[in-house]
Amino acid sequence: MNLKNSDFYPFFDPYRDGNTLGYTSKLGIALGFGAFYMLLQYYALPDKTVFFKQYCWILGIIISTALMALYIATDLFRRSVAIMNELEGDKLVSSLIIKDWMNDKRYLMAGFGFATLTIGVSHLFGVPADLHATSFSLAMIYVGFFLSGFTCGLGLQGIVSIIVMYLKFAPNLQHSLDPNDPDGNGGIKKLGDALWFFGMLIGAVGILISIYMFGVQWANVYKDYVRIIFLMWLSLPYIIAISVVLIPGLAVRRQVDYYKSYATNQLKQEKARLYTSFKQFDQQEDDAIITQKKELNEKLIRIQKKMENLRKMRKSHIDANE
Repeated sequence: MNLKNSDFYPFFDPYRDGNTLGYTSKLGIALGFGAFYMLLQYYALPDKTVFFKQYCWILGIIISTALMALYIATDLFRRSVAIMNELEGDKLVSSLIIKDWMNDKRYLMAGFGFATLTIGVSHLFGVPADLHATSFSLAMIYVGFFLSGFTCGLGLQGIVSIIVMYLKFAPNLQHSLDPNDPDGNGGIKKLGDALWFFGMLIGAVGILISIYMFGVQWANVYKDYVRIIFLMWLSLPYIIAISVVLIPGLAVRRQVDYYKSYATNQLKQEKARLYTSFKQFDQQEDDAIITQKKELNEKLIRIQKKMENLRKMRKSHIDANE
């Protein structure tokens, strides 16, 4: 991968023949995987009411939603990387993270790893007896666990990579912030908005997972240790959603705080020097002195405006407007 290239095309969203997948294709793929599971599970069950009773249809929706959310997040991430590269100049931290953390090998490892974990945790909860009707119906529910775990694992790898990227990227912000940018966030508002959107996508998937987990009649939830694991597993997507917003937000906030303090002190010193210059003029009001005083006054106004913009500038996407 060329480190100067901000493009990001993982195996699930490739760049071929000069084009990426269109959203019609992406929607078809996402719905296809979910429908594939639902059809197999439905026809594998002797009693079709179990398909609805044990929320198998919700599991299919989780698979489709997680995959579609991954596609949307990937497109939004590409736009964020483009903004980062403009701010970074020659450092290109984002490209290094893409190379080391977001390659296909990492994604596949995360997908298979989280799918295996999902199967294990679901087995621990106890697959309902209704789904043990035949070997085929039992196998299909595990296929559902695998597909949902795999798609969520891909998303989890992306989220971890984004958090790492922001932690590496944040220290460079002091060299690229613009307090006069109309976004009120030093020119990085779109990056913060993207993080909020990532969090909402994860939260949406988390709500579906919660509905599924509470809807299924798990066989082992009466055990105390299983209940603890159940609550931990239930809270995982919400913890991830909060983390992708909060951790980068705190990292960015710290650096912007340093920048605002330093820039404000510099402006105060410049302002003090200009006030001192006023006192150096003689009392006579010749044209040259009047012109110089006018120039000094204009500089003071510009400095005051810069200080006001600095004061109003948000420190991060987790801070309210001041």
